[in-house]
Amino acid sequence: MRLEALRKANAAAKTAEAKAARAKRVFDIYAQTSNDALEKVYEDVQTHFVDLYRRINADDESTFEAKLKPSLGKLGFGVDFYKRGFFPPGAYHSEGHQDSMGLCLYLALMKYLLGSGFTFSVLDDVLMSVDAGHRREVSKLLKAEFPDTQFVLTTHDQARLKFMSTTGLVAAKDKVLFRKWTVDEGPTTWGKGDVWDEIREKAANDDVPGAASALRRCTEHLSAEACRALRAKVEFSVDGHHDLGDLLDPALGQMKSLLKDARLAADTWSDTERVASITAMEKQFADAVAAAKVEQWQINPAVHHNEWANLQKPEILAVIDAFQKLFALFNCTQCGVLIEVSPGRGSREFLQCNCGKVKLSFMHQPKDQTFA
Repeated sequence: MRLEALRKANAAAKTAEAKAARAKRVFDIYAQTSNDALEKVYEDVQTHFVDLYRRINADDESTFEAKLKPSLGKLGFGVDFYKRGFFPPGAYHSEGHQDSMGLCLYLALMKYLLGSGFTFSVLDDVLMSVDAGHRREVSKLLKAEFPDTQFVLTTHDQARLKFMSTTGLVAAKDKVLFRKWTVDEGPTTWGKGDVWDEIREKAANDDVPGAASALRRCTEHLSAEACRALRAKVEFSVDGHHDLGDLLDPALGQMKSLLKDARLAADTWSDTERVASITAMEKQFADAVAAAKVEQWQINPAVHHNEWANLQKPEILAVIDAFQKLFALFNCTQCGVLIEVSPGRGSREFLQCNCGKVKLSFMHQPKDQTFA
């Protein structure tokens, strides 16, 4: 009886061992296959994530790297810190950089999972810790990298709203400004409309001082954006405040200088068609400057446009029209985005827009050199 029981126990043990070996083999194959698949996903997402983050932070982390790997049932996420090794994002990077990493990782993952189906996304105030310069780069990135995705963006920051507008990410007609919000009534919005239409509406209602004030704020903002885009030199202010007289003149002078440099560069290549096109742009710009009466309205910093408050409705409307036409020349007529000097630092190479309709090169044809 005991021998028979031993034989049965041995047989059962061998059967159990065989089953355990098969189960372990199945588990190992599953784990390896799963890890291989996850590593492939992580590798693809990692590549796109790194590219997006570099584009937002090109000024200080153009060589950024990251490592995404499976780690004990979770994501092992290490990021490079200025070539000093890979660490968790919270180890050395600021809160702003961590926020931009989170956004880039989300965008890369959605693009990988949904592909062309990534057509809608809600981003609720995701950049509050990111500084102003990088917020502008995020807006440019979303417009250039995800042209078929509809973004619903919320923000408490007026500066970011302006960046989204000037980069062409959000059209004026698509902005909704909440004046207040309550649980019972929900959001209450300001009236929508283009800023130039709002200024004209004030003038049409005989609110000339209000129209003049709005026009000044608008032109100061647009002048500041133009100075940034064109890399214009603005007189230093210790408190960072600049009025219209400080900003508009450098913007106009820089655009005039850039068009001239691009024309001279095209002339060295004997590109008569390009030279003629740039010459026409120069004339159009010069005519717009003259029509805006720049000498009268912005040269004397002591005036600060206060005289506009004494204008009559037809006069302020004429000024509004002139300045709107002038500032329109800083934007591409096709994509509506500010024309910028590229790259943002170092030697200038191009004056261009996002869509490529405007792309003027500053590169001169090399002169022939003869060596003895």
